[in-house]
Amino acid sequence: MRPSPQNRAKNKDCKVCRHIRQFLILAAALLVLMWAQPDWRLPAGIDYTTLVGDLFLWSFLALLAFKAWQHYKDRDR
Repeated sequence: MRPSPQNRAKNKDCKVCRHIRQFLILAAALLVLMWAQPDWRLPAGIDYTTLVGDLFLWSFLALLAFKAWQHYKDRDR
């Protein structure tokens, strides 16, 4: 039995429910990949620890700059 359009509009998922569902789908996909154990290898000669650290640093700085810009933009209003 399918719900009527009115019931579907009332039962719309909240933001938290969508995040939980996305997390569970991602976790299931990771578990399947871990179970399958593909023979993927990263190319040699690259320092991946530094690469990931730099990526997190630049992501943090970009997010900080964006939030500061958003704050000053909203403050002027």
